[in-house]
Amino acid sequence: MIRFNNEDIKYLAVELPYAVRYCKSVGDFQGEIHAIDKLLACDIPYALRMRLTIEREVAKGLKKDYKTDFDRLLAKIREKYPACSAQDLCEIVRRGHTDYILKGDLFRIYFQNSAAANILRCHEKDLRQLSDPYAEPPVSNDRAENYRIMKEKGYRAFRFEVRMSLSPTEAAERVGEKIRVHLPYPAACESQPAGDIRLLSSPHPVFISDAAQRTAYIENIHQKGEVYSVSFSYTNSTRYVEPDPAAVSRQQPDFYTGEFYPHIRFTPLVTELAREIAGEEKNPLLLARRVYDWVTKNVKYSYMREYLLIENIPEFAILEGRGDCGVMALTFITLCRYLGIPTRWESGCSLRPGSIGSHDWARFYVAPYGWLSCDPSFGSSELCCGNKELWDFYFCNIDPMRLVTCTDFQQPFDPPKFFMRADPFDSQVGEAEYEDRGLGFGETIKKREVINAKEME
Repeated sequence: MIRFNNEDIKYLAVELPYAVRYCKSVGDFQGEIHAIDKLLACDIPYALRMRLTIEREVAKGLKKDYKTDFDRLLAKIREKYPACSAQDLCEIVRRGHTDYILKGDLFRIYFQNSAAANILRCHEKDLRQLSDPYAEPPVSNDRAENYRIMKEKGYRAFRFEVRMSLSPTEAAERVGEKIRVHLPYPAACESQPAGDIRLLSSPHPVFISDAAQRTAYIENIHQKGEVYSVSFSYTNSTRYVEPDPAAVSRQQPDFYTGEFYPHIRFTPLVTELAREIAGEEKNPLLLARRVYDWVTKNVKYSYMREYLLIENIPEFAILEGRGDCGVMALTFITLCRYLGIPTRWESGCSLRPGSIGSHDWARFYVAPYGWLSCDPSFGSSELCCGNKELWDFYFCNIDPMRLVTCTDFQQPFDPPKFFMRADPFDSQVGEAEYEDRGLGFGETIKKREVINAKEME
């Protein structure tokens, strides 16, 4: 990882020179790196220098993350669903929810390393029916139960105890050298009162920041096999709302309505789509609902490549019709901002007793109601299952089974990292660096555990 100021990630929006762009388009990533190095040796503007410096990391990531050819992908799918034929897999790929690139002299298709897991999640019903046409999909009632309780009580709250840990892999260990570790930590926000957040334990001294992407920071001389961890508790309390469009104020604020490069950009595609979605509507609550409806109907859930490898996330979603929770949230945010609706990022984890996973969603502001929540990813999944009530619920509401660690997108840590983060945009699993380089995703072992979960009255 390169030495890097996180604010410079905005230069990902700068256009690439032709030679670099050509090599990238034909999958010649080694040639792309060579072209970048030649340009970096010249006297070029700072913005272009930073763009090329970032792109060098992107090219390395594309070389590393796309190593699965068709035969290997089919073999992985057949481990669970032996009845899947090459023709069946071709049909799944044709639907457009499988990430791949062209690479090498013969322009062969190579799939993202997690493509099999993505297909097994997004096309589970189709694959199951190849083996058993009468099989019924598993049903989870957690969200429906939460909706019922929140609507009856007007709120719901949980007290959680969570442990986050990180350690270098054996290959990345440097015994006797200083290591700097940032672990996600509960943000003080509307749903997580500051007074209810407690640091329970850590084997090392910890600095807790108040940054928008909040972390527990540990600095230590690393010893063999050492693990860096924090245990904490917090309360997440979420209210149930049913805002009335007729009660929306005529005057609305204009904060959180601007662009934020490289991803929140009012490009011609974004602006024309936003206008098409809006039509003649002027009410901000109804405009936000129109955006939510478009995203949940037109962007299908799919695992994604690392966000650093995408030049413009909302445009990717609009053009490809797929994306994960963060892609859906950022598309909602960008379209709403262009329409003058204050909108921002929120992220962390979705969790249950014994289960925790990364998750992203959005918040938008409509006076007099204030900040409202929106989860396009959960809403999209409920729409696909025909659960209209829950689809409606995840516009303006979310469940309290969450850990909020980030209250904004693409924000620096406190203290800041010296080198480029493995994820410069979000913070959900932790980051680490030595004094001369950062550690990538594959060089650390991360673990998240829900120690205790208790519903509060």
